[in-house]
Amino acid sequence: MIEIEELRSRRGRRRFVQFQFDLYSGDPVWVPPIFADEVRALDRTKNPGLEGSEIRSWLAMRDGNCVGRVAGVINSRDNEMRGTTAARFCLIDFIDDREVSERLVETVTEWARQAGMTRLEGPLGLTTFERSAVLVEGFDRLPTAVSSYNFPYYPAHFEALGFKKQVDYVEHRFRLPRELDPRYRKVASYMLKKKGLQRLEMKSRKKLLPRGREIFHLVNAAYSDLYEFTPMTDCEIDALITKFFSFIDPRFVKLVTDREGAIVAVGVGMPSLSEGLQAARGRLWPFGFLKLLRAVKRTDTLDLYLIAVKPALRNTGLNAIVMQDMHAEIAKAGMDWVETNGELETNTRVLSMWKDIEHETHKRRRIYTKAI
Repeated sequence: MIEIEELRSRRGRRRFVQFQFDLYSGDPVWVPPIFADEVRALDRTKNPGLEGSEIRSWLAMRDGNCVGRVAGVINSRDNEMRGTTAARFCLIDFIDDREVSERLVETVTEWARQAGMTRLEGPLGLTTFERSAVLVEGFDRLPTAVSSYNFPYYPAHFEALGFKKQVDYVEHRFRLPRELDPRYRKVASYMLKKKGLQRLEMKSRKKLLPRGREIFHLVNAAYSDLYEFTPMTDCEIDALITKFFSFIDPRFVKLVTDREGAIVAVGVGMPSLSEGLQAARGRLWPFGFLKLLRAVKRTDTLDLYLIAVKPALRNTGLNAIVMQDMHAEIAKAGMDWVETNGELETNTRVLSMWKDIEHETHKRRRIYTKAI
């Protein structure tokens, strides 16, 4: 007998997060998130991205033991923008038991129906830039620090429950070329001169911090037409700045500005945190932070987090400037590999960046959808 328990307290949120740690304990490919961050993300009072959203979370229990979890989110702002009535199912995990996955999905479906929703989509992040999608290819590959991982049996469970593919994200890995294609350098030089653009170097986090909002506003504009992306509010942006700018490496933040000094292109990468997070086991204190730092110093891989270009300047070669500068910095740091995070299979603007670079598309994640 499966019992569904709704969670309403901080202790409940900790139990919700703990199930993931218990389920994947010992798995060599799983990259643990920071436990405290996961608990905080579920708290409406501490996660500004949940403002204006409804959220519920449940555990599936059998004989006093947790065997599954799921969260449901109704993002009214996203629904209004897309003209839909959809609920998200998020952070879903379960043992390999069809009864468990079915009860979890039934629970979030009934809640969504009662709220007037007509479609269920997921797995999606609670908010923008949080882990989403279910892994369908690449189960033997180490995820990046900001991407998801799940056991291979998950997709079969969703498909058995009537879900259909909505869209896929793909991830690539490639060895850093000794020299970037000369066309990148040629296009970069031409654009800098013709458009009156200039590179903006930030030597420290302290100098980068005042431009944080401007960077994320550019991301809002650049990503506004992509599936699943809901533009971030200033409160969300400030929370992301606090979270990420404390450890971001300015060497791998590449900025291009126009004649007025406004940022028109940005590229952000980070030395891979994956092995460091595995060593930290989800806790930064008392010694996890030191383990994370040691692993980052040893890594030979840069994770490319994002590239964003002002919409009015798309297809003008700004990507070439960012990629040339990023290539030089990666080579200087002595890293050999670059790994992208999830890129929409429909986002031809980004995918075309890799057509001249020998690469392996080694992971694929999927968003499912179902009429309810």
